[in-house]
Amino acid sequence: MDFKTMLQLPVLDTTEVLNILQEIADLERHKERPQMPQVTISTTNDSATGFFVNYDSDKRTILLCDMYDRKAQFQYIASHSVSSVSIRNIEAYGYLLSDGTILFTPSDDEIPTVLQLKKDIKALEDDAQSLLGKPLAISYNYEGTPEDLDKFYASKVLTVLQNTLSKIGADHLAKTAFTDAIASLNFTLGKDNTSVLNQDVLTLTIDTTKGLKSFPKAAQLQEQIETFL
Repeated sequence: MDFKTMLQLPVLDTTEVLNILQEIADLERHKERPQMPQVTISTTNDSATGFFVNYDSDKRTILLCDMYDRKAQFQYIASHSVSSVSIRNIEAYGYLLSDGTILFTPSDDEIPTVLQLKKDIKALEDDAQSLLGKPLAISYNYEGTPEDLDKFYASKVLTVLQNTLSKIGADHLAKTAFTDAIASLNFTLGKDNTSVLNQDVLTLTIDTTKGLKSFPKAAQLQEQIETFL
């Protein structure tokens, strides 16, 4: 991030910062070589430095970890006592701190080909059948040839759908209602998070106006879908 870009960052309160750090940690923890955010958290009485691993808003507790001489160190911090948060090692996630003013640019190796998207959709259809006990046809609707950024977003939509279908499949009543009502699921990228059910075809529009930040979470998408069931 250059200096001019940094000047676009808005003021965030510490709770917002902790939620964003949790989002970054969740994105990184599943990578082969996670690059977790490095933070220094000051409280009313002390400060702590380490890799940000988890934040539980219900327990109001933050978990920082570090390694010294190959031995793990854990720090649990009460979030209500936090007075400031200093962040490092999040160059790729400046867009999450910007609320949409800083454009997100994925690296080349994160952009799938259209063929790869088709393979990933087929794999998700197979997973959906296993989760739901019935076939579910899934398609990505687009006009012309999708831009690289659109292909990246589409790949991330598949991840959200996977998590959403897992939640639905784990709930017997929701699974039964879903399979009774829906046989096909289409998604497209747009400016709002909306759902439309026409006969047994569910069409989802995923908001990309603020990049990944405007994507619905799996629980939100599940609620959105269940209004039709």
